[in-house]
Amino acid sequence: MTSATTNCPNCGAVGMSVFYEVSGIPAHSVLLLPTRDEAVHYPTGDIQLGFCDTCGFISNIAFDPSLSEYAERYEGTQSFSPTFNAFAHRVATHLIERYDLHDKDIIEIGCGQGEFLLQLCELGPNRGIGFDPAYRNEPVESEAKARTRFIADFYSEQYTDYHGDFVCCKMTLEHIPRTADFIATVRRSVGDRQDTIIFFQIPNVAYVLTDVAFWDIYYEHCSYFSPFSLNRLFADSGFDVLDVYTDYDDQYLMIEARPKSDGDITYQPDYTLDDIRRDLEHFKDTYPLVLAGWQEKLSAFKQTDKRVVIWG
Repeated sequence: MTSATTNCPNCGAVGMSVFYEVSGIPAHSVLLLPTRDEAVHYPTGDIQLGFCDTCGFISNIAFDPSLSEYAERYEGTQSFSPTFNAFAHRVATHLIERYDLHDKDIIEIGCGQGEFLLQLCELGPNRGIGFDPAYRNEPVESEAKARTRFIADFYSEQYTDYHGDFVCCKMTLEHIPRTADFIATVRRSVGDRQDTIIFFQIPNVAYVLTDVAFWDIYYEHCSYFSPFSLNRLFADSGFDVLDVYTDYDDQYLMIEARPKSDGDITYQPDYTLDDIRRDLEHFKDTYPLVLAGWQEKLSAFKQTDKRVVIWG
């Protein structure tokens, strides 16, 4: 199946080829629902992943943003994991040391409950503003709390007059369907402040494709990036890309950038458009076999009256 009229939300090219389809997927996977009945009858949507052969971007072209529910009962916190906390601390330390984030103003878009923002403000020390519609203002033991402010709302054009020396956005861009429009908003907020550093962290679709991890494709994630498409988006949006790299066993993709200067830095990631084409073909050829293997395994469990517990 091919969608010949769907414009790529990352680069604007016309035509995205659909390579993966699933119907009736729950519209959210991390909501804490009070009853089994509400969980069973929660709204569902369809996934049709389309690939842009111009920039390498992957998007759910069937995504319906009206099904999104980012509010107080949305629970994306990972800070109960010592392994994840060690990773987050290492990232924060790296950014503070590399960009001399001391006594600076920090903005985080999609801050969740503010764990990473507070960490940046503690280690700097710095001042912070966080945006997230799911922020709950729960009690937090942090000496940086007095230097931080949280706005329980989506970051949008109305907040572009908030300026920071450092702007970060972790695990949020993958939830945004109009990626180029969103990054253009971030670029307008930075204006002509050439020293502002931008840092984004998102899932790495190359990991999903090569590991055939189709369980990492779910409805909230409507936008999927590889190093190539992420670099292309920021470069086209008026940023000099300073670095693109992966971490957390290659599951996460990071980008560091700043407003485009007269020097016009041109960063070229090692991962190319041909690489994602290759990984995409591998996924298309292999995922039916992996899916069949799981269906066979679950069927065997059922026949032997074994109970199955799903952990995620």
